[in-house]
Amino acid sequence: MQPFFARFSGTGYICAHRGARSIAPENTSMAFVKARLNGAHLYETDVHTTADGELVLFHDHTLGRTTDISTHPVLSERSSRPLAEFTYSELKTLDAGSWFISADPFGTIASGEVGKDDFSSIRGQRIPLLRDALADCYHHNFPLNLEIKDQTGTAADQTIVAQVMETIAATQTESLILISSFNHAYLRQIKQLNPAIATAALVEKSHPESLLSYLRDLGVDAYHPDQLITDAELIQQLTSNGIKVNLWTVNDAEKAQYFMAAGATFICTDWPQRLAAQRPS
Repeated sequence: MQPFFARFSGTGYICAHRGARSIAPENTSMAFVKARLNGAHLYETDVHTTADGELVLFHDHTLGRTTDISTHPVLSERSSRPLAEFTYSELKTLDAGSWFISADPFGTIASGEVGKDDFSSIRGQRIPLLRDALADCYHHNFPLNLEIKDQTGTAADQTIVAQVMETIAATQTESLILISSFNHAYLRQIKQLNPAIATAALVEKSHPESLLSYLRDLGVDAYHPDQLITDAELIQQLTSNGIKVNLWTVNDAEKAQYFMAAGATFICTDWPQRLAAQRPS
Protein backbone atom coordinates (compact mmCIF):
# COMPACT_ATOMS: atom_id res chain seq x y z
CA MET A 1 0.00 0.00 0.00
CA GLN A 2 1.21 3.50 -0.82
CA PRO A 3 2.32 5.50 2.26
CA PHE A 4 -0.41 8.05 1.55
CA PHE A 5 -3.22 5.50 1.73
CA ALA A 6 -1.71 3.71 4.73
CA ARG A 7 -3.09 6.54 6.87
CA PHE A 8 -6.62 5.94 5.53
CA SER A 9 -7.40 2.47 6.86
CA GLY A 10 -11.17 2.78 6.57
CA THR A 11 -13.69 4.44 4.28
CA GLY A 12 -15.72 7.62 4.13
CA TYR A 13 -13.05 10.17 4.93
CA ILE A 14 -13.76 13.82 4.14
CA CYS A 15 -11.68 15.80 1.64
CA ALA A 16 -12.24 19.55 1.55
CA HIS A 17 -12.65 20.60 -2.10
CA ARG A 18 -10.31 23.55 -2.82
CA GLY A 19 -10.13 23.83 0.95
CA ALA A 20 -13.24 24.64 2.96
CA ARG A 21 -14.47 26.77 0.08
CA SER A 22 -18.00 27.23 1.41
CA ILE A 23 -16.67 29.25 4.36
CA ALA A 24 -13.48 30.79 2.93
CA PRO A 25 -12.18 31.84 -0.50
CA GLU A 26 -11.23 28.71 -2.43
CA ASN A 27 -7.61 27.61 -2.79
CA THR A 28 -6.32 30.13 -0.25
CA SER A 29 -4.38 29.51 2.92
CA MET A 30 -7.48 30.52 4.87
CA ALA A 31 -9.54 27.82 3.15
CA PHE A 32 -6.87 25.23 3.95
CA VAL A 33 -6.74 26.19 7.63
CA LYS A 34 -10.55 26.18 7.84
CA ALA A 35 -10.58 22.69 6.32
CA ARG A 36 -8.18 21.36 8.92
CA LEU A 37 -10.05 22.99 11.79
CA ASN A 38 -13.52 21.96 10.65
CA GLY A 39 -13.24 18.19 10.50
CA ALA A 40 -11.69 17.47 7.09
CA HIS A 41 -9.23 14.59 6.97
CA LEU A 42 -7.41 16.09 3.98
CA TYR A 43 -7.94 18.85 1.46
CA GLU A 44 -7.81 19.12 -2.31
CA THR A 45 -6.23 21.92 -4.30
CA ASP A 46 -5.04 22.70 -7.84
CA VAL A 47 -1.61 23.63 -9.15
CA HIS A 48 -0.65 25.78 -12.15
CA THR A 49 2.67 27.15 -13.39
CA THR A 50 3.29 30.89 -13.78
CA ALA A 51 5.15 32.58 -16.62
CA ASP A 52 8.33 32.60 -14.53
CA GLY A 53 8.05 28.97 -13.49
CA GLU A 54 6.53 29.24 -10.02
CA LEU A 55 3.95 26.68 -8.87
CA VAL A 56 0.80 28.36 -7.56
CA LEU A 57 -2.49 27.03 -6.19
CA PHE A 58 -5.43 28.18 -8.29
CA HIS A 59 -8.32 26.43 -10.02
CA ASP A 60 -9.26 28.39 -13.14
CA HIS A 61 -7.05 28.96 -16.16
CA THR A 62 -7.95 32.66 -16.02
CA LEU A 63 -8.04 35.00 -13.05
CA GLY A 64 -11.30 36.91 -13.33
CA ARG A 65 -13.64 34.80 -11.22
CA THR A 66 -11.70 34.72 -7.95
CA THR A 67 -9.41 37.78 -7.95
CA ASP A 68 -9.72 41.53 -8.38
CA ILE A 69 -7.79 41.58 -11.66
CA SER A 70 -10.61 43.33 -13.54
CA THR A 71 -10.13 46.42 -11.36
CA HIS A 72 -6.41 46.09 -10.71
CA PRO A 73 -4.59 49.38 -11.45
CA VAL A 74 -1.82 47.66 -13.44
CA LEU A 75 -3.08 44.25 -14.58
CA SER A 76 -6.70 44.97 -15.55
CA GLU A 77 -5.87 45.39 -19.25
CA ARG A 78 -4.73 41.75 -19.30
CA SER A 79 -7.61 40.42 -17.20
CA SER A 80 -8.77 37.93 -19.84
CA ARG A 81 -5.30 36.42 -20.34
CA PRO A 82 -4.41 32.96 -18.95
CA LEU A 83 -2.76 32.67 -15.55
CA ALA A 84 0.23 31.07 -17.30
CA GLU A 85 1.08 34.47 -18.86
CA PHE A 86 1.56 36.20 -15.49
CA THR A 87 4.62 36.13 -13.27
CA TYR A 88 4.31 35.27 -9.61
CA SER A 89 5.35 38.80 -8.66
CA GLU A 90 2.29 39.99 -10.58
CA LEU A 91 -0.06 37.37 -9.16
CA LYS A 92 0.85 38.10 -5.56
CA THR A 93 -0.44 41.66 -5.97
CA LEU A 94 -3.95 40.34 -6.60
CA ASP A 95 -6.65 40.19 -3.94
CA ALA A 96 -7.88 36.56 -3.99
CA GLY A 97 -10.40 36.94 -1.19
CA SER A 98 -12.72 39.95 -1.47
CA TRP A 99 -14.75 38.37 -4.28
CA PHE A 100 -16.00 35.85 -1.70
CA ILE A 101 -17.62 38.60 0.35
CA SER A 102 -19.35 40.22 -2.61
CA ALA A 103 -20.40 36.97 -4.31
CA ASP A 104 -21.23 34.92 -1.16
CA PRO A 105 -21.09 31.85 -3.43
CA PHE A 106 -22.51 29.39 -0.90
CA GLY A 107 -24.79 31.76 1.00
CA THR A 108 -22.73 31.32 4.16
CA ILE A 109 -22.33 35.03 4.76
CA ALA A 110 -26.08 35.59 4.48
CA SER A 111 -26.70 32.64 6.81
CA GLY A 112 -24.22 33.89 9.39
CA GLU A 113 -21.90 30.87 9.05
CA VAL A 114 -19.20 33.31 7.96
CA GLY A 115 -19.16 36.31 10.26
CA LYS A 116 -17.97 39.85 9.70
CA ASP A 117 -15.06 39.14 12.04
CA ASP A 118 -13.59 37.03 9.20
CA PHE A 119 -13.85 39.78 6.57
CA SER A 120 -10.44 41.32 7.17
CA SER A 121 -8.75 37.92 6.87
CA ILE A 122 -10.76 37.14 3.75
CA ARG A 123 -9.69 40.41 2.12
CA GLY A 124 -6.07 39.61 2.90
CA GLN A 125 -5.95 36.35 0.96
CA ARG A 126 -3.47 35.97 -1.88
CA ILE A 127 -2.71 33.20 -4.39
CA PRO A 128 -0.53 30.70 -2.49
CA LEU A 129 2.66 29.00 -3.59
CA LEU A 130 2.68 25.22 -3.61
CA ARG A 131 5.84 25.06 -1.54
CA ASP A 132 4.26 27.12 1.24
CA ALA A 133 1.18 24.90 1.35
CA LEU A 134 3.33 21.77 1.45
CA ALA A 135 5.43 23.21 4.26
CA ASP A 136 2.22 23.77 6.21
CA CYS A 137 1.05 20.21 5.50
CA TYR A 138 4.40 18.92 6.76
CA HIS A 139 4.15 21.02 9.90
CA HIS A 140 0.67 19.73 10.72
CA ASN A 141 1.14 16.21 9.31
CA PHE A 142 -1.95 16.88 7.19
CA PRO A 143 -2.58 15.10 3.86
CA LEU A 144 -3.25 16.79 0.55
CA ASN A 145 -4.82 15.73 -2.75
CA LEU A 146 -2.99 17.84 -5.35
CA GLU A 147 -4.56 18.13 -8.78
CA ILE A 148 -2.13 19.06 -11.54
CA LYS A 149 -4.11 21.20 -13.94
CA ASP A 150 -3.72 20.35 -17.61
CA GLN A 151 -1.03 22.62 -19.05
CA THR A 152 -1.44 21.44 -22.66
CA GLY A 153 -0.58 24.28 -25.05
CA THR A 154 1.78 26.02 -22.62
CA ALA A 155 5.50 25.69 -22.03
CA ALA A 156 4.74 24.22 -18.60
CA ASP A 157 3.26 21.08 -20.16
CA GLN A 158 6.75 19.59 -20.39
CA THR A 159 7.98 20.76 -16.98
CA ILE A 160 5.17 20.88 -14.43
CA VAL A 161 5.37 17.24 -13.32
CA ALA A 162 9.10 17.40 -12.63
CA GLN A 163 8.67 20.73 -10.81
CA VAL A 164 5.89 19.35 -8.62
CA MET A 165 7.96 16.29 -7.78
CA GLU A 166 10.98 18.42 -6.91
CA THR A 167 8.86 20.57 -4.61
CA ILE A 168 7.40 17.53 -2.87
CA ALA A 169 10.88 16.10 -2.33
CA ALA A 170 12.22 19.43 -1.05
CA THR A 171 9.42 19.68 1.53
CA GLN A 172 9.64 16.00 2.52
CA THR A 173 5.92 15.49 1.95
CA GLU A 174 5.99 12.34 -0.20
CA SER A 175 3.82 10.37 2.23
CA LEU A 176 1.29 13.21 2.58
CA ILE A 177 0.54 13.70 -1.12
CA LEU A 178 -1.90 12.12 -3.54
CA ILE A 179 -1.53 13.57 -7.05
CA SER A 180 -4.49 13.53 -9.40
CA SER A 181 -5.03 14.89 -12.89
CA PHE A 182 -7.34 14.78 -15.88
CA ASN A 183 -4.15 14.63 -17.96
CA HIS A 184 -3.30 10.97 -17.43
CA ALA A 185 0.06 11.31 -19.16
CA TYR A 186 1.18 13.32 -16.13
CA LEU A 187 0.32 10.36 -13.89
CA ARG A 188 2.54 8.05 -15.93
CA GLN A 189 5.39 10.54 -15.61
CA ILE A 190 4.98 10.69 -11.84
CA LYS A 191 5.23 6.92 -11.44
CA GLN A 192 8.34 6.90 -13.63
CA LEU A 193 9.96 9.56 -11.45
CA ASN A 194 8.89 8.14 -8.09
CA PRO A 195 6.70 5.01 -7.85
CA ALA A 196 6.12 5.69 -4.15
CA ILE A 197 3.98 8.77 -4.86
CA ALA A 198 0.27 7.94 -4.82
CA THR A 199 -1.62 8.89 -8.01
CA ALA A 200 -5.27 9.06 -9.05
CA ALA A 201 -6.98 9.34 -12.43
CA LEU A 202 -9.61 12.06 -12.64
CA VAL A 203 -12.49 11.56 -15.08
CA GLU A 204 -15.68 13.38 -16.00
CA LYS A 205 -18.68 12.54 -18.21
CA SER A 206 -17.68 8.93 -19.00
CA HIS A 207 -15.37 6.14 -17.88
CA PRO A 208 -12.49 4.85 -20.00
CA GLU A 209 -13.21 1.60 -21.82
CA SER A 210 -12.06 -1.59 -20.05
CA LEU A 211 -11.75 0.54 -16.93
CA LEU A 212 -9.94 -1.85 -14.59
CA SER A 213 -7.37 -2.78 -17.23
CA TYR A 214 -6.95 0.89 -18.12
CA LEU A 215 -6.25 1.88 -14.52
CA ARG A 216 -3.83 -0.97 -13.99
CA ASP A 217 -1.95 -0.07 -17.13
CA LEU A 218 -1.82 3.55 -15.99
CA GLY A 219 -0.32 2.41 -12.69
CA VAL A 220 -2.58 4.58 -10.52
CA ASP A 221 -3.53 3.83 -6.94
CA ALA A 222 -6.96 5.47 -7.08
CA TYR A 223 -9.78 6.48 -9.37
CA HIS A 224 -11.49 9.88 -9.03
CA PRO A 225 -14.70 9.89 -11.08
CA ASP A 226 -17.42 12.51 -11.03
CA GLN A 227 -20.12 11.35 -8.61
CA LEU A 228 -22.69 11.79 -11.41
CA ILE A 229 -21.29 8.82 -13.33
CA THR A 230 -20.57 6.55 -10.36
CA ASP A 231 -22.59 3.97 -8.45
CA ALA A 232 -21.99 1.50 -5.63
CA GLU A 233 -21.37 -1.39 -8.01
CA LEU A 234 -18.47 0.40 -9.69
CA ILE A 235 -16.93 1.38 -6.35
CA GLN A 236 -17.14 -2.18 -5.07
CA GLN A 237 -15.72 -3.64 -8.29
CA LEU A 238 -12.67 -1.38 -8.24
CA THR A 239 -11.98 -1.55 -4.50
CA SER A 240 -12.16 -5.35 -4.57
CA ASN A 241 -9.42 -5.20 -7.20
CA GLY A 242 -7.15 -2.94 -5.18
CA ILE A 243 -8.09 0.44 -6.68
CA LYS A 244 -9.23 3.10 -4.21
CA VAL A 245 -12.24 5.16 -5.31
CA ASN A 246 -12.78 8.78 -4.26
CA LEU A 247 -15.74 10.84 -5.45
CA TRP A 248 -16.17 14.51 -6.36
CA THR A 249 -17.93 16.81 -5.63
CA VAL A 250 -20.41 15.45 -3.07
CA ASN A 251 -22.38 18.10 -1.17
CA ASP A 252 -25.54 16.16 -0.38
CA ALA A 253 -25.50 14.30 2.95
CA GLU A 254 -27.63 11.40 1.71
CA LYS A 255 -25.42 10.92 -1.34
CA ALA A 256 -22.34 11.09 0.87
CA GLN A 257 -23.73 8.29 3.03
CA TYR A 258 -24.39 6.21 -0.09
CA PHE A 259 -20.82 6.49 -1.33
CA MET A 260 -19.37 5.91 2.12
CA ALA A 261 -21.42 2.73 2.53
CA ALA A 262 -20.27 1.57 -0.91
CA GLY A 263 -16.64 1.77 0.17
CA ALA A 264 -15.32 5.09 -1.15
CA THR A 265 -12.09 5.93 0.65
CA PHE A 266 -12.93 9.62 0.66
CA ILE A 267 -15.45 12.02 -0.75
CA CYS A 268 -14.50 15.49 -1.91
CA THR A 269 -16.95 18.13 -0.72
CA ASP A 270 -17.43 21.88 -0.52
CA TRP A 271 -18.97 21.38 2.94
CA PRO A 272 -16.41 19.56 5.11
CA GLN A 273 -17.74 21.31 8.21
CA ARG A 274 -21.10 19.61 7.64
CA LEU A 275 -20.23 16.23 6.19
CA ALA A 276 -17.41 15.26 8.57
CA ALA A 277 -20.08 14.10 11.00
CA GLN A 278 -21.45 11.73 8.34
CA ARG A 279 -18.39 9.45 8.38
CA PRO A 280 -19.11 6.00 9.83
CA SER A 281 -17.50 5.50 13.23
